[in-house]
Amino acid sequence: MSDVLFGPFLRKGSYSRVEVLDHVYADERFGQLYQEAKQVTEIDELTFYRRYLQKEEKVLFYGTFDPKLFNLLSDEGYDLYLIESEMIRTHQIDTPYRHKVYGWSHDVTDVVGPEFFDRIVLPGTTIMHYNRGELLLFFRNIRQLLGVHGKLLVSLHDIPYLRESEQSISTRRIHDTLMFFGHHVDGERLLFNAYLKSGSEEKVSYAIDYLYKPETLFEFAKLSRYEGRSIYEGKTIVVLEFNKQ
Repeated sequence: MSDVLFGPFLRKGSYSRVEVLDHVYADERFGQLYQEAKQVTEIDELTFYRRYLQKEEKVLFYGTFDPKLFNLLSDEGYDLYLIESEMIRTHQIDTPYRHKVYGWSHDVTDVVGPEFFDRIVLPGTTIMHYNRGELLLFFRNIRQLLGVHGKLLVSLHDIPYLRESEQSISTRRIHDTLMFFGHHVDGERLLFNAYLKSGSEEKVSYAIDYLYKPETLFEFAKLSRYEGRSIYEGKTIVVLEFNKQ
């Protein structure tokens, strides 16, 4: 467990009374906490997407995305589609738009056809779910969904900021459950750890993301015939855009 748990979470996980979950979504409370911890708070997403997206474009959000935001932008006339890994969240998508939501296992190309989308957006830091081998395959495979002049948008955590803040352990109470969570930079990995206690119930869980510098993504993208540029550089987040070549 020492390769995925750290500090107080590793100590908690060593106790026989504490259940260790290998999948952060195995408990809905951990899943909710993980999603909240991953939210990009530096950018007002609604304002950003209103400025970045065009209503005449077909836009695919590839990864977990706020259903309320999806509904709101769709109501405003944006032509949005979604590939959602956590299907339970799709129930929050308004009925008129549910036919535009696909599960992770769908071959979307078979559904909509090749070169269907003008833009593909990886919400939050979805790109960090991929290790290096998976990331290179992703860049190559996603090309078939993008139109001739299609664009791909991804966001990255600022690694120096993560290192500065990794000693902080946060707390959260969800009803009668007390939760502690934090992150740790382990080489090229970002470890998310969480612990919960509710009465006699105690659990620990974790998630693993992968850290990338913008330069690394530019190199990977070039191998797959994209041209990349930075469109936002903040304190905690960097937003990159890749144009299909």
